[in-house]
Amino acid sequence: MRNSKLKIIIAQINPIVGDIEYNTKKVTNIIKNNQECDIIVFPEMVLVGYPIMDHIHDPLIKNKNLESIKKIKEIETEATIILGTFTEPKELEGKIQRFYNSAVIIDHNEIKAHVNKRLLPNYDVFDERRYFSFDDKYDPVEIKGYNVGILICEDIWDKHYDIKVARNLVANGAEFLIVINASPYHINKFQLRRDLIKRKSKILSVPIIYVNMVGGLDEIVYDGQSFITNKFGQITFRAKAFEENICLFEIPLNDVQLIEEKDYEMDWREEVINALKLNLYDYYNKSGIFDGVVLGLSGGIDSTFTAYICAKALGSDKITAIMMSTKFTSKESINLARSLCENLNLKYIIHPIDDLFDVYETNIEKNLGKLRFNIADENLQARIRANILMYYSNKFNWLVVSTGNKSEIGVGYCTLYGDTCGGKNVPGDLLKIQIYDICNWINKEKEIIPKGIIERPPTAELRENQKDSDSLPPYKILDVILEEIIDNGIGSEFNNLTSKGYEPDTINKVRKLYLNSEFKRRQLVQTIKVSESAFGIGRRYPVLKKINL
Repeated sequence: MRNSKLKIIIAQINPIVGDIEYNTKKVTNIIKNNQECDIIVFPEMVLVGYPIMDHIHDPLIKNKNLESIKKIKEIETEATIILGTFTEPKELEGKIQRFYNSAVIIDHNEIKAHVNKRLLPNYDVFDERRYFSFDDKYDPVEIKGYNVGILICEDIWDKHYDIKVARNLVANGAEFLIVINASPYHINKFQLRRDLIKRKSKILSVPIIYVNMVGGLDEIVYDGQSFITNKFGQITFRAKAFEENICLFEIPLNDVQLIEEKDYEMDWREEVINALKLNLYDYYNKSGIFDGVVLGLSGGIDSTFTAYICAKALGSDKITAIMMSTKFTSKESINLARSLCENLNLKYIIHPIDDLFDVYETNIEKNLGKLRFNIADENLQARIRANILMYYSNKFNWLVVSTGNKSEIGVGYCTLYGDTCGGKNVPGDLLKIQIYDICNWINKEKEIIPKGIIERPPTAELRENQKDSDSLPPYKILDVILEEIIDNGIGSEFNNLTSKGYEPDTINKVRKLYLNSEFKRRQLVQTIKVSESAFGIGRRYPVLKKINL
């Protein structure tokens, strides 16, 4: 006899790619500590982490994965376990894609079923068709007397596919759906998931349990925010955002009533701050190789924002800011940078570099003769600063965090082997105007970021009285043009912006800068992805090309 309600544990956890022992311990502890439930649901690929990439071929990983499943299967529990990992069945032997992205269903010490992913994404950060085969089965699994349709991430995002997995499962008798996910974050991603799942629930008239991974991996952030909808398409529960959350929820399956929904909206600026913090925290702590963080602090908005994120993610005691002043650095810059460090309780070091720059100038003049000061000399200062930062990094085992924003990266307004050096870039997927917006939001209750940093004209201070506007259009114009190019491709900016009053010459300038900077972007440090179109793992453009303007 089946119960009218099911007690379901949503295990929104943060695995480590490749650390199968760590992941298995997390899974087993949750199972052992939650005996009084019917179903425990874990995210997609939770045993090995996602994306595992080419490590999926390593014999060590494959063997540990099998051992992990066996160990979990031996746990005594009345709960049915649903967890994600990869499988390598005999039916795929000899194929190039010889794995399935699978949900393993364990019940009473037996593997009751494998449900394999049917829709495999191959866009943005996803490269699943490199490893996995498609499955074409749409049979529900009987769990606690109910027919349950199990989907894996992309299976629910079927708008651009001919196959409709959720609809097929319901047509075959599924009474509710469970979706396990490793769904990456970008701004407003929860709203997209929410609208999709609510619509599916309402159309198919079934509850949906959506379980998502949480954590940071390379550029990617998984934001959690698992949730449940009823058959009317209303959200009845949502887990925490950007943190692990083990949630027990009792889902009624008979006599379901309409409810008064809560507002689960989060300001996009708060989302971004949490995403950046989580990714940096995981990069620092999961790697386990650093004893601190170092960054160059200039008194500008980008390094200021980066310092704030570092302090909030890791604690002020782990952060050291280096102010590498030159004769071009204003007293205002030093004073503003110092004020920020005092507000955030950061340790800072003032390390002037004029004497080093003078040695370079003398040496260059000796070998090349007297040359006119130009961009090469500007970039030389940035590269001297990079050497200083890398020295501190090597000397004290500190992670160098770089500070370039998406606007500058987009048009190449950055110095290779200079301000681009480091192990992690914090603001690199945020446009300049977004960074200003977030900094104002940070100050909404108390001035943490000195007002002077936000109000002063942006400048690299690499020559006398330099302003960014000497080389670039104003950021409020640049960012609109650049975003159009990045999101919609070359050509869209003319079609969509000239009618809105943007000058053709300005559009052409930005387009040319963008195209000519690909070689820099190819070499940049890993950036945390918070937009749909980030410079990183999901973006593939050739360096050598010729596009006639």
